Amino acid sequence: MTDMIKLKQQEAVFRLLFQDEHKGVKKLPQAEKNVTMKRDYLTISSEAMEIQKTARVYGQSDNIKFDQTVDIASYFETAREANQKTLENAGDEITRSGQKCPYVSSGEVCYQILTDKYSKLVEEAKQHDDPELYIERKYYDPTCPWFTSDLTREERSIGYRNEISMLKRGKVAGANMLDSVFRVNNLTLNYDEINACQISYYRQLCDAQLKNLFSKNKIEVGEASQYIFRVDPYSYYVSVNCEDAVIKEKMESALNQGENGKHLWEQIKWFSEQDGAHGTQISNKLSVHKVWAYREVYKYTGYQLNELKEENGTYYTEDGTDIKTLIREEVWKDPIFPYEAKEDYTKAVCSWIQEVAEQGWENVPDMVLSIGYSSAGLHDLEQDIFFDYGSEWYKQYLDNYQYSVLATY
Repeated sequence: MTDMIKLKQQEAVFRLLFQDEHKGVKKLPQAEKNVTMKRDYLTISSEAMEIQKTARVYGQSDNIKFDQTVDIASYFETAREANQKTLENAGDEITRSGQKCPYVSSGEVCYQILTDKYSKLVEEAKQHDDPELYIERKYYDPTCPWFTSDLTREERSIGYRNEISMLKRGKVAGANMLDSVFRVNNLTLNYDEINACQISYYRQLCDAQLKNLFSKNKIEVGEASQYIFRVDPYSYYVSVNCEDAVIKEKMESALNQGENGKHLWEQIKWFSEQDGAHGTQISNKLSVHKVWAYREVYKYTGYQLNELKEENGTYYTEDGTDIKTLIREEVWKDPIFPYEAKEDYTKAVCSWIQEVAEQGWENVPDMVLSIGYSSAGLHDLEQDIFFDYGSEWYKQYLDNYQYSVLATY
């Protein structure tokens, strides 16, 4: 009887090795940006047939048993509620700080699902004398009774890495969308939809903050009124273009409190940089380098680049010191900046300074950023995509999103 068992075990091993070597199942490519993260259904169908055959022998694994109990929708509902609560308590200053305004992304939802899954599986593994060996055999030993025969080879590899990581470090290795829990629950996440959720969240956040800011300062925004906010890239001063002089003064006073101007400029720039937006306000590279040069010079030396003497492809302080020299000295003294990147970074900053100096400060356009505003919220300008509620972009990506972390307006 013992010899017969050994013989069957050997046959199982040889069969598995033979299949691995000659089966020729095509591996799935890693998902790239702008590519829908979907599986190769022909491959899955082929593997599913093999899984069905072997599952009859080994039975259902703990992995699949857990996968079948997961309520995917409830995880996304929890994320939606958290994000909605943040939007409802957005505050009355413009900011997208992760501490003040945390955003729960689709990736974080998937990571939580995997954390719950492998936490439970590791509890079972710890019931055995050698948990690590138990896990290893579970995924790679087809002769053991608890072998995960109902997983694809890719899923076994992912499962092993995540379960070992959970055992040793208390967390999963990552939110890999090829985990069996997503196959079993038929969950696929489209990059464009995930990206649209994040963009829409930050647009709603900024709209809510502006509404609260104006309400706090007793500023009434007329339903038919249109405003243009223009933000200077150096002082971050916000100027308002509107017909009512009184409203203009009140809005400018409110918008220029604290760091509202800085954060509004950064928000406009971020929206303009999104895939497909092609914002013309940020398309001039020399203007971008002008802003970067000004910002880094001010950060490291306290000097405002436009107030220095422009000569010989650089700028000089009142005592005749080349600002490039000061930049090099201050960056190399910076204890936080990574040592190995200091030289490349100083060269980059100095090249931006030289670009601007050679053209002449006044000859390089300033990257003043503008955005429209009305009672409906912000409205993008000078770009191909408008991220406003009800826009064609919104309808395309968010109206029919199966699992979203963002409630509609």
